[in-house]
Amino acid sequence: MDLTYKQEVGVGALVLAGLAVFVIAMFWLTGRSLSGKGITARVAFTNVAGLKVGDPVMVSGVHRGRVQGVSLDRVGHVTVTLQLVDPSDRPKIDATATVAAGDFFGGRFIDYDPGSDTSQFLPSNGMIQGTREEQLTDVAAGVATKANALMTSATNLVNDRLATDIHNTLLATQHAMDVINKAGSGPLIGQATATLASAQSVMNHLDTLLAGPAGKRVDTLTNNLAALSTQLNKATTSLSTLMAQIQQGKGTLGKMATDSALYYHLDSTLVSLNALLKDLRERPGRYLTVKVF
Repeated sequence: MDLTYKQEVGVGALVLAGLAVFVIAMFWLTGRSLSGKGITARVAFTNVAGLKVGDPVMVSGVHRGRVQGVSLDRVGHVTVTLQLVDPSDRPKIDATATVAAGDFFGGRFIDYDPGSDTSQFLPSNGMIQGTREEQLTDVAAGVATKANALMTSATNLVNDRLATDIHNTLLATQHAMDVINKAGSGPLIGQATATLASAQSVMNHLDTLLAGPAGKRVDTLTNNLAALSTQLNKATTSLSTLMAQIQQGKGTLGKMATDSALYYHLDSTLVSLNALLKDLRERPGRYLTVKVF
């Protein structure tokens, strides 16, 4: 009888200890404070890019809290409430907050800077003006817009009017060549004068063509090509920065790629759970006791 009672007490204590560990782990993973000494701060954004409740708040790359609430006040105005664990992170008057990308799978976090002006703290009803970090998709959208403008300019460059102008110029050139070919059949001076007049007409026609809308379209096409090249350089730079962060172990993908401790911890946990289940199937009496009154 005493042995059964001890087993029951042991199982109960084990369950309570597991529950306590689970609650502590949940508080730690969500960035909540067990002491209740944390503070809150409000940030105004125009677009939060998929930020949700529970996302981490980072200060210089260190986890210092979580997103407590996301509220859409109106179109273009979103209020985000930050729960900060350490009171030393109380926002100053120059505090900033930025929505940044955490990984390739759409994860977001708040890059929070409490500010450096220790002489004046943000009022309790004050609000930080937040910003959104430019993402790779934003750069790609800009490149696509420039590419569409470039294609439109290229299409306008070869419209019907320009084709007609080029055709007339070719006809004038052909006429000049015909005059040259027939130079031996008439007076030499007259033929030479007619040929020079035709060449002069061709040159004037080309000058007029380049000075008109077609010349402006060529300039626009050149400017669009330069802008497209700039956007492509920005996209390449953003991608290089993201890959560098992954190689340095930043973000979810960076940690998975560089830290092998997560794998060994998960493997050890699974081995322990398998051993516990096997022992429970073989000797259930150690954990469960059925009494019939």
